[in-house]
Order: sequence, then C-alpha cells, then structure tokens
Amino acid sequence: MTKNHSVLLKEDKCEGCTNCVKGCPTKAIRVHQGKAWIKEDLCLDCAECIRACEYHAKYTKTDELTQIVESNYPILLIPPSFYSQFTENTSAAKIKKAILNLGFKAVFDVAEAAAALSRKTLDFLNNNPGSFISSSCPVIVRLIKLQFPDLIEMLIPLKSPVELMAEKLEKKFKEEKNINPDIFFLTPCPAKLTTVKRAIGQKESFLSGAIGVENIYKKIYESLENIKLEQPETEIITLATIWGSEGGEQSILQSWQDINTLSVSGIKEVKKLLNEIERNNIAESIKYFELTSCLDGCIGGVLNVINPFQAKFNLEQRIKKIKEISKNQKLELNISDDEYYNFALPDEITADDISKLDHDFKIAMQKLEQLQKEIEILPGLDCAACGAPDCKTFAEDIVNGRAVRVDCIFMLRQQLGELADELSNLANELPPVMASKKEETDDS
Repeated sequence: MTKNHSVLLKEDKCEGCTNCVKGCPTKAIRVHQGKAWIKEDLCLDCAECIRACEYHAKYTKTDELTQIVESNYPILLIPPSFYSQFTENTSAAKIKKAILNLGFKAVFDVAEAAAALSRKTLDFLNNNPGSFISSSCPVIVRLIKLQFPDLIEMLIPLKSPVELMAEKLEKKFKEEKNINPDIFFLTPCPAKLTTVKRAIGQKESFLSGAIGVENIYKKIYESLENIKLEQPETEIITLATIWGSEGGEQSILQSWQDINTLSVSGIKEVKKLLNEIERNNIAESIKYFELTSCLDGCIGGVLNVINPFQAKFNLEQRIKKIKEISKNQKLELNISDDEYYNFALPDEITADDISKLDHDFKIAMQKLEQLQKEIEILPGLDCAACGAPDCKTFAEDIVNGRAVRVDCIFMLRQQLGELADELSNLANELPPVMASKKEETDDS
C-alpha cells in the first residue's frame, strides 16, 4: 500500500489464510504465493481485514506522538467517541489536562462542530426534497463512490465535523493569535487518517495528521490519577457527544423535530441497506440515513482500546450524567453557525471508475466474453482457496492476467486427472515398430 491508504500489511506475519480475503467488503484482497496483497483502487480502509486477521498481519500506521508534539503549535481534536474509553466518573477536564501534559498546546472537542453540523443538516433536509445519506463516515462515502455510484446524489454535500472544526480553528488562530497551527485528529479508525491524505469533496484536508487512540490512550489513562485541576471539575462537554455512537446524530435531529431517519452501523448491514435503496425498496418517507462502517458507530473503531460494548455503556452513562447536569435541556437549535463554519463541500463527490475491464471498448467486450466462459468453467464453490474471494472475482483476475485457471485447486485436479488419463493411454500404446510386429503375430 502507498501513502494513499492507512491499512498496511506486515508480510512476515501473513500466513496466507484468506480470512481477510473473504471478509473484505469490496473484494480488494488477494493471496498469492502465500501472502496477502491489497488492491489500492478497491480498498476502503474500513479495517475489516484488521479485525479478521488472527495473525495481526494487517495494521494501521498513524502519526507518532513524539513527532506531533514537536510540530508547529500542535492542537488535538477529540472525537465524541473518545470519551467512551473512560467511565462517566472520569471528567472531560481531567482527560483534556492529561492530553495537554503530553505536549499539545490546545485541545478541542469535535462534538462542538458536530452539534453545528446537526443544525445545518436539519436545515438542509427541510429545504431540499428527497432523501439523503450522511457524508460524515469516510468509509461509507468511499463505498458509495465505488459500488453505488447512482446513490452519490443522495450524499449530503456538507463537510464532516472534524474538517469543520479544523477549518474553524485554523482561521481563528491565524486571525486572533497570528499562529499557523498544526491540527491533529485523535482517530478511532484508519479511514479518518486516510481522509487527511485524500480529502473527500475538497482539495486537501485542514488537518496536519492523525494519531490513533491506541497510540495515546495508555499515556493518558496512567496519568489521570495524578492530574490536579486548578478549578472545580465540571462536565463541560456537549450533549452532541452522543454522536460517538450509532444513532447519535439521529437522536439529536429527532430531539428538535419529528423527522424520519434511519440509523445503520456495520459495513455488511450498510451494504444490504444500500442495495435496497438502489432498488427503491426503502420507504420514501425516510428522509435521512445515518450510516457508519463500524458496528455501533465510531465507538466500534478498530483503533479504540476499550471493548465496544463497554464503550457503548460508558458513553450512555456519560450522556445521562450530562443530561442531569444540564437538567435535560436540549441542544440549542436556533443558533446561526454560518459565521463560524463553512459547511458546504467545495468539490463535487464523483464516482470511482474502476469497473471497466479495459479502457478500449473493443478489448473490454472481448474480455467480457472471455469472463463469461471462465465463470461457466469454474466450479462456483467460492472457497477462496485460489486466493480470490469468489469464483467470479477469480475469473476477472484470469481475464486481466493476474491469475491462471490452475490456481483453482479443483481445476488443477481436473487437469491432472486428464493428464493422468493421457499418460495411462500412452502407456498402453506400443511404438510403431513394435506395433507392426504385434499385428503380424495376431494375423498368424
């Protein structure tokens, strides 16, 4: 993999088991010569292969803490899901103080921008006909660009909360303090690191980099006991922290207005839903789809440390505590955020054109015909023993010169059987000289 992706492979640890091959939602992985490799044009950085690999051959490399804190005025953005890694009795103020002690100059909650985005989303939904899909999860956006291009027009054309927050802070520090800060994101998943390298709907990200939760959590956790706050502890984070779990955005929107929304998490379930949307099998009354690649939302991110079920409980308890402190007050709706945030994506989201067998139409048609023949010949067992996820994908690899038919164990066995029959028949045949003598003997 190159700098365009965040999911990487340690070849020395790969056993060629094909678990990642069968688990990849876009069929981006192959196993050749006992080692896996990832097709960059199909990879979503969804981390399903990281979850599937028993040998820890797949991993994510984020920015190093030592390099980050040495950058120009490093600022860290905390996602709502990060608070799920601690019990509700661990105050947000202590967590932020611990982060500052690591060398960051400032720490901010992405939940602030998430609340603003929710307000803008509701305004957008009320002023535009049709149904829309959240564009906050980069894996879902990439999946739609890759496999469901007809649904791109349903993606809501608004920036993600982290990009909104980063843009706002960059402008604020430049104007008020004449500082050009390096802004980093504390990411629960590799996909959000990839958006730093390849921003969606904009030429470049406002982030300088990202660090995985797993790379910083231990240092924060171990220092909490010794943190002393100068002021009394208060729960200063917003109710928008609920964004960190599945259905968080949905619950915020519905707290303001009776609006039909549907929340689905887990990439396999999301793919099923997108198929149904594409077939017009979903009720038109559903106005907004909140879709996340990780099960239970961002708290299920592969770079988090705490068990996602415990994390979900932690976040629920923290939200409950926030509501008690705020006396069940809702997030404010009537706030003008446009002077602080530039919500609109500047560039159009376009499809990833990778489905063609060949750019030359004539050659593509020839390959299509060959593909159909290969599919008919192959056994159709989808066992992945060939290193491809299924027989159809294997046939495509054959047509494109990335595999040969005998890579399939069943086709190899069939070919060896035919060869054995030929050898057996050959063994029963006599050389021409001996054959003529045998015929003379038989005649006599």
